[in-house]
Amino acid sequence: MEKNERRIAILLALLCSLLALLIATTSSPLYISNFWTDTNLYFTIGRGMTEGLMPYRDLFDHKGPLIFVIYALGALISDTSFLGVFLLEVLSLTLTLFLAYRMVCLYGKGLLNFLAIPLTAILTAVCTAFNQGGSAEEFCLPALAMGLYTVLCRMLSGEKCERPQRLYIAFGAAMGWVFAIKYTDCGLFMGLAFAALLYEWRMRGFAHAFSMGLWMLAGMGLIVLPTAAYLAAHGVLDETIRVYFIENIFGYGGAAMSFPAHIYNALAYLRTQSAANPLVAIFAMAGCVFSALHALIRREKGFFFEMMAAPAAAGLLLLFCYWGEMAHPYYALVFASLAPLGMIPLAWTAGKVGHGIAAVSVAAGVLAIMPLCQMMCAAVPLQGVERADMAQHVFAAIMHEEENPTLLDLTSLDQGFYLAAGITPNCRYFANNNLNTAEKRDALDAYLTEKRTMFVVSRWEDPGENYMLIAEHSSPFDLNDMRTYKLYRRVEE
Repeated sequence: MEKNERRIAILLALLCSLLALLIATTSSPLYISNFWTDTNLYFTIGRGMTEGLMPYRDLFDHKGPLIFVIYALGALISDTSFLGVFLLEVLSLTLTLFLAYRMVCLYGKGLLNFLAIPLTAILTAVCTAFNQGGSAEEFCLPALAMGLYTVLCRMLSGEKCERPQRLYIAFGAAMGWVFAIKYTDCGLFMGLAFAALLYEWRMRGFAHAFSMGLWMLAGMGLIVLPTAAYLAAHGVLDETIRVYFIENIFGYGGAAMSFPAHIYNALAYLRTQSAANPLVAIFAMAGCVFSALHALIRREKGFFFEMMAAPAAAGLLLLFCYWGEMAHPYYALVFASLAPLGMIPLAWTAGKVGHGIAAVSVAAGVLAIMPLCQMMCAAVPLQGVERADMAQHVFAAIMHEEENPTLLDLTSLDQGFYLAAGITPNCRYFANNNLNTAEKRDALDAYLTEKRTMFVVSRWEDPGENYMLIAEHSSPFDLNDMRTYKLYRRVEE
């Protein structure tokens, strides 16, 4: 029966993921394109990787290498649209929803637990932090949920858990996945690992706890070591370390702060982001209370560390996520991984609810997904944008009049012009990213001075006397914000 329940949960998670993401992400076929700068930047790098280019060295950005690999996989499915990325988003959310169900099932059995799947889909998709879909945080969600599930599964199994190393290998692999995408979101794993290893020490002694820590590292190595080997084989491991770690740590976090100031900073963002994403905040906070209350009621050996697991995970995730001064709204999406714990009461009451009522509740949850997403998701106004409305496609038609056109986008981050024109950048700093280094400014100045690109797109920056304005067009981008773009062509001698 458990196998049948697992299959039903997977199929239901897939259905709910598809229903939610058709509306919530602009990678969906219901939208002409993804309208967010970050996703376009990832996709441009991913498309470049399918042509032999490498992130950091050939195409610059400061996110972790796995996000570019994910987008390269999306480009292998479709390099002219976000269809492949959409399918990968569906897969990612499906895994998250399935783990949400499994998490709730740790606290009790019953048909009502299936309601956790559509509820988690709704909470995740409609929150402000979801933005337009395709964020690094979105692809971290299943790994964050896996980390939470494995530790709670171990603790709730107690003395009956004969081979905890398997859970800790899975935990480590999940941590490695997030570490290779956005390491500042690893705070959740640090909190969980701290509680879990103290739990193991209490249960079976220090040597056992130490060995479980090694299994965690081994699991992490399953993801990190192949990723590092791939980067080393392509000659970019040193550059990856320099950009992803050193430049991020010293160039992206803002002014230096004392430790109390970091805590104050995190608490300030907790207040503002809870107001912006109230449902995620309520369910995540309630989940920390419910999991601790469950441990307190059971009072089995090591219960104190079980009580602290979810709160420690949430606290360190908050601290590391908002360690620096710079924070964007989509950072808060990672806290949706904690929201399923707020559904623990489903498991507590599942055995007391008849199958008929439970089935109707689950069906109502599934049927509510698309209407709620249509009413609440930020991306919805962009559904009406047509290809002819977009400067990206208007300019692409002009550029295609030339043989083998090249392009540089000076608008800030990638605004989708490379994708629309089907052009792979030949400039490392193909987008004006947030790290405003002297190296970047000098490289762009030299690139324009030497006229190494045929076309330049800009919103306000003049590319200089080597380029002449040939077109101007206004169109919506990034949550229906109207933007005016200018297209410049190289002045030939």
